[in-house]
Amino acid sequence: MAQLLERSPEIRAAGAGIALVGRGTPPQAHAFREEAGFRGAMYVDPEGKAYAAAGMERATRIRFLRPRVLMAGYRAWRKGFRQTKPSSDPLQLGGTLVLAPGDRIVLAWRNASAEDDAPLDDVLRALRAWAE
Repeated sequence: MAQLLERSPEIRAAGAGIALVGRGTPPQAHAFREEAGFRGAMYVDPEGKAYAAAGMERATRIRFLRPRVLMAGYRAWRKGFRQTKPSSDPLQLGGTLVLAPGDRIVLAWRNASAEDDAPLDDVLRALRAWAE
């Protein structure tokens, strides 16, 4: 999410906004908002229905022990991010959806592992494509 927020000026320049969906509760979302400084739209999905509808998978525990995941965690730690106690389903993988008017899905990226985020250049290309 930090990388997404770093590029938020480009996202807004493309005429789009950012909305987050999390597996926690409203109080957990509020705490996340305060910690991360995110001011956009946030939704909670404690049961994971939106995740399931979007085809987001759950990871296996062994997938969290891969060297790429550990290195991604180390890079995040060096940037000042700290992992706290999981507040919902720690095995739930996320993703990135770029939605356009008319209920069109312009880009759907489903994370294959914890460190597998959508390439932001692809996200920005998708945003610009539907805006033209």
